[in-house]
Formats: sequence, C-alpha cells, structure tokens
Amino acid sequence: MTVTILTVDDEPLALRRLELILKKIPGIDHVGSAGSCGEAITKIIELKPDIVLLDIKMRDGTGFDVLHRLPDDVHPGVVFTTAFDHFAVRAFEENVIDYILKPVELSRLRAAIERSCINLEAADARAQMEQMRAVIDDLRAGFHRQEAGSSRVDLWLRGTAGALTCIQRTDIEMITAEDDYVRLHTESTSYLIRGSIKRVQVDLDLPEQDFARVHRRALVRRSSIASVRKSAETGVCVVLRNGTEVPSGRVYARQLLRTLPTVR
Repeated sequence: MTVTILTVDDEPLALRRLELILKKIPGIDHVGSAGSCGEAITKIIELKPDIVLLDIKMRDGTGFDVLHRLPDDVHPGVVFTTAFDHFAVRAFEENVIDYILKPVELSRLRAAIERSCINLEAADARAQMEQMRAVIDDLRAGFHRQEAGSSRVDLWLRGTAGALTCIQRTDIEMITAEDDYVRLHTESTSYLIRGSIKRVQVDLDLPEQDFARVHRRALVRRSSIASVRKSAETGVCVVLRNGTEVPSGRVYARQLLRTLPTVR
C-alpha cells in the first residue's frame, strides 16, 4: 500500500527536511508541499492526500484554520508538525490527531504515519473527520482567543525522553546552547530540548525586548540580570539574580551595556 502525503510549512527549510525524511520511509508518495494556509487548502482539495503533515503556526493563519476550511468530503489524516504548542498536545491527547515535535526525526515521523494509517483503515473516514473537526474547532477557537490576549504563558515541552512538561514562559530566565540542543533554565531547574537558540526564541514567542544575547551560546532574560562585571582576567561576566554567572562575548557585552538604563 502506497500512502500519499502532503507537507505544509511556511519555512522552506522545514519542508525540505520533511521531504528528505519521507524519502527514507518505504511506501510513501510525497505528492507535494505548501508554504501557506491558502496554498495548503487548494492542494489538499486538489490532491486529496491520505495524510497531511501540517504546521500549526504560519504567517497567514494556522493549521487549525486550514482544516476548518476544508470541504466536508475532504478528510485526510492529520499529523501536526510543530515546535512548542500545547494545543497540539491537547489534540494528541484526544487520540484523533498525531503530533510531532520539531525538528522532526525519522523514527517519530514513521511511527506517526503508521498510526495515522491504522486510524484511517480502522474507522470510517467521514465519521473520523467529523470527530476531528469537533476537536479542531475547539483548538482553533482556543488558539485565536489566546493569540488575541496577552496571557500566553503556558508552555508544553516534549523533552528528549518524550515526557511532556508544562512550564510558564515567564519562568524562563536563560537559554543556553548545547550542541544540537538548547537548555531552558528556570529558577529551580532546567529542561533540555532539541533546536537552536534562535529557533526556540521564535517558537516560544519570547519577546526580543525581554531577552538579551550575552554570548553566542546564551540568551538571558533582562529582568533576571543582577549585574554586569568587567575585569582584565575574565572579561565581561553577566550575573543573574540567582547567582549564576554567564561569561559574555566582547561584542555581545558591548551591545548589552548600550541597552541597559544607566544612571550616572
């Protein structure tokens, strides 16, 4: 059995990564890709793929909007490919839609596709789509309510061991890079997840004005900075309120010092 798959993401590199991974999975026919919500709707209706690998947050809307606008007779299987979104986790927990954390890995994608195929074969497609639409309508409404508000603080993280943990965005004091991973530091603990500092800052919707890059491998919350020290021996060191000392690169330190409100 050949499974047809359409990929949807507004990042060309993410689409390319999915394409390369899908080539490694037998029995997959990657029928196309879409880089926007509008293009996704058109191609899903036209190509009628068995499964859609669908990003949640895109420039012209959300994956929820895409599914909400599909005709009743179009009912693909859905696998959300996203970074950090607790709405996707809720969908996953409903056991209707699968969810993959970015960056997508071969083993996880293969498992999600296999699970989606089983679901498509086990249930009437129309009935399954009706069930999925009920979940999507709830998720879509919740997503847009939260987007319109200012209290986007809950954050669900899928760690390297697969466990889901809820933290508050406002609790993140520092983000450091560790090879292909980043570590989110809170006052009491830290969490290791895949990705880069730049990607994580975007995916977590962390306001640029709230954080300062103090090193190419470290991003700190401005309100967590207690002092900035300079010495001939160690260079510049940023000290957080919890006592953590973060060495700062010369260029980053200069940029940071220029942005700190200083009273002379």
